[in-house]
Amino acid sequence: MRFNSALISVYKKEGIEEFASFLSKHCTQLISTGGTAKKLQSVGLTPTTVENVTDFPEILAGRVKTLHPKIHAGILAKRKDVSHMNILKKNVIPQIDIVVVNLYPFSEIKKKAGEDEGKTLEGIDIGGPTLIRAAAKNFKDVMPVIDPSDYELVISFIKNNKVDIEFRRYLAKKAFDHTKFYEHQISEYFKTSTLVMQKVETEDCIFKDGPETEPFASKKTSLESQIPLVFTRSNNLRYGENPHQLAAAYHLDHAGGLLNAKLVQGESLSFNNLVDADTAVNCCKSLNEPAAVIVKHANPCGVAIAKNNVDAFSFARSTDPKSSFGGVLALNSELDKKLAGAIKKYFFEVVIAPSISLAAKEILKEKNNLRLLCSSKLFSKETLSAGILDIKKILGGYLIQLDEEQNSGLELKVVTKKEPTKKEFDDLMFAWKISKWVKSNAIVFCKDQKTLGIGAGQMSRIDSTNIAIMKAKEFSHSLTGSAVASDAFFPFRDGLDLISKTGASCVIQPGGSKNDKEVIAVANDNDISMIFTNLRQFRH
Repeated sequence: MRFNSALISVYKKEGIEEFASFLSKHCTQLISTGGTAKKLQSVGLTPTTVENVTDFPEILAGRVKTLHPKIHAGILAKRKDVSHMNILKKNVIPQIDIVVVNLYPFSEIKKKAGEDEGKTLEGIDIGGPTLIRAAAKNFKDVMPVIDPSDYELVISFIKNNKVDIEFRRYLAKKAFDHTKFYEHQISEYFKTSTLVMQKVETEDCIFKDGPETEPFASKKTSLESQIPLVFTRSNNLRYGENPHQLAAAYHLDHAGGLLNAKLVQGESLSFNNLVDADTAVNCCKSLNEPAAVIVKHANPCGVAIAKNNVDAFSFARSTDPKSSFGGVLALNSELDKKLAGAIKKYFFEVVIAPSISLAAKEILKEKNNLRLLCSSKLFSKETLSAGILDIKKILGGYLIQLDEEQNSGLELKVVTKKEPTKKEFDDLMFAWKISKWVKSNAIVFCKDQKTLGIGAGQMSRIDSTNIAIMKAKEFSHSLTGSAVASDAFFPFRDGLDLISKTGASCVIQPGGSKNDKEVIAVANDNDISMIFTNLRQFRH
């Protein structure tokens, strides 16, 4: 196949010499910019500079290079439009049939620039995206090549005379995806949480404005009217939640993310492993050290804090040894030799910790089915998920909410005659943190910073309470003197009646029920202290 001019202007220069050499044999000329032109000249190629095409110098310290009619007309002209071709001929404008461009890596430049906004702004590529979009728009006549990994593919298609409309459409889609992601990175840089967005008025739809006095309502007016969702694929997964579902993992530009954790041992994590690991890590990182959290089917089934990590693991597993089988274990302190010896006795799908000692790795390498992960950044308090968008799919759309920091809206108030002791208060806060990560309706019994019974995912709160009590009894955990957390208010007194019979000494819940007075009365009658948080934490 034979083409007219190819324009080459790349930041990533890997493989460009070979690709440009190939194009030089199939194009009438190569057109290039400063640094790229020098790179091509170093391997014996003789590209025409953009300045020679435009008869206009590069200006504004490189800000304006390719933004010129003699470049963009050569890309955008429709080859089958006689008037377009006549204009190119009259103005001596070369037809540009191939555009090879990749962009300044904005995220890397931003990171290097730090607080220097001037350097960050200089890292915003203007000419590159313009060239890419022009070529992609005119894809029937022009091939945009933005990914060095596609060089061999393009070479193959040209060699085999297979550059058809479908291949051109593939390159165009990839080009627009590339510029979309690039613009999203820049948009994120300018995003600020201090601005209050104007509420979007909607007509003829299912929504009505709710009362401003809605309990526990967010203080923000609304989210943005448009939210671009751009993710980068990290890797393909074997399958999704079930074997018939295609799945992949996509990451954000956050160094502390789960997908950036180091896989020390074992096979890649599955879709369900990642979901459970996310719950386990988020729950664990909210607790003091050393803590252990065991998760099964996205629900904690055992959590504990202790004086050492071995005891923390042992207490967490003892909550529900049956359900912990095949679960995901998260630790917020180093996995050392002694703890590895304790873990080795049981089956876990995944163990994740901020660090893992060499001795621990040696002990656990015999467990072929165990996946070991480590990441110190993952457990850092700075990488809590506050402010990250929580996205749920519904028919024909998505629901988006902010994953606010758990305790940012807490307004703790003792509502009973009896106040909790210091020890009881610590246990209440421990139980409250765990209840955030238990599927609603959630009830958590704990004592001495360890869980005793967890009721999860029931349609009625009384059923979750019964399950938590049943679990504690199954494994001989006394609930006398225990602390109880509920992720939402008790709608009726029956929940407190049931809790009072267990010997529990204190309760923490959001409050807000029309029957709060009756529930408080039950607590007072049974010498139970109770705290309202004024913060509901449903999890579905």
